[in-house]
Amino acid sequence: MKYKNLNLKYAVINAAFMFLVCATSGYAYNFLSQSGFSDGTVGIIITAISICGLIGQPLAGSIIDKSDKIDEKKFISGAMILTAALAVLLGILPNGSFAMMIVTIACFFCAAVSLPFFNSMAFIYEKDGQTINYGLGRGVGSGAYAIGSSLLGQLWGWLGKNVLPWYICLFAVLCFFLVQLMPTPSAEAEKAAEQTEEAPAANLSYAAFFKKYGKIVPVVCALILMYFCHMLVNTYMAKIVAHILERSGSTAAVESVQGNALFIAAMAELPTMFLFSKLLEKTSVNKLMLIASVFYTLKHFLMWICPNVPMFYAVMLLQMLSYAVLTPAGVYFANENVAPEDRNKGQAVLGITLTVGGLLASFVGGQLFQFMSVSNVVLVGVIASAAGTALMICGINRLGTKKA
Repeated sequence: MKYKNLNLKYAVINAAFMFLVCATSGYAYNFLSQSGFSDGTVGIIITAISICGLIGQPLAGSIIDKSDKIDEKKFISGAMILTAALAVLLGILPNGSFAMMIVTIACFFCAAVSLPFFNSMAFIYEKDGQTINYGLGRGVGSGAYAIGSSLLGQLWGWLGKNVLPWYICLFAVLCFFLVQLMPTPSAEAEKAAEQTEEAPAANLSYAAFFKKYGKIVPVVCALILMYFCHMLVNTYMAKIVAHILERSGSTAAVESVQGNALFIAAMAELPTMFLFSKLLEKTSVNKLMLIASVFYTLKHFLMWICPNVPMFYAVMLLQMLSYAVLTPAGVYFANENVAPEDRNKGQAVLGITLTVGGLLASFVGGQLFQFMSVSNVVLVGVIASAAGTALMICGINRLGTKKA
């Protein structure tokens, strides 16, 4: 049976979900710092959210795979109900309280834990004989993230931090209702997807993997260092924007500028993401990794010396040649430089670099901001990014045109 308007429904639910995620990922620092928490405590809270996601997503996937009653659709629905309820609670709890800290971690975790299961849903529909335009869904989602970031920044400038819990609640409820419009795949499709997911993977341990593929270790370390700076800037963007506004003597609202910057960065990613396959036809993935690394450090250096808001917006356009290139390039890099039997492990290793970089940025950044100026903390990030670029150059040169 052909499901009606499946691609449209899938794109719309992706958009609604990314409207939600832009709030929890882009404005966590703003909300917590304005709720009376110190920078060090904020760093610990954001790190705890990331660790919960790192542990919780694989655990949730295992529960869905083993349960006869819980599928992706039901899990996402449950997570959205919890997110909405916790967001309402977050809106009424006393500022700076231990209860607010715990509820923030739980709410933001519930909001983000469903992300991989939207991808799983698309895969299951394909097993059911449907055609899913995943690129359309991803592109619409990215556009929604950009628009949501700008919208929330403007609302924050008018209404203050209390807008965040109600914004989260609104889009969690919207996601819940939109998910109900998605058709339930057949039992045969669910079973076929589970059998594919349970296909035996290589039993190579991480230690054995790095011993076997020692040449890619510099590249892995390079990615962690560059993602460290990338996530440092993204997590604590409010402090960086406030510093730039103070330096230039501007009276603009921090969240308004931040929202515009996130919008520009997200929109700048879209052309590169859509045209990445064309880039691969023109040059090798190893060269793209090098080019993206150089632009990463250039972007972070320019942000460090940035004197005003217009230049800050211009710097965000470099997202097109840095993050938007490096992220998909990492996927192709693993495929080209790791033997077929080890590719799942290779993808996991390359994929976890962003998580490790983000965890380090959240925790270390929060501690550094307690005793260092904004400019000096960003300089630490620039040095890390430059070291990452140097490691990337060394690693790619070691690999040359051969496999790892």
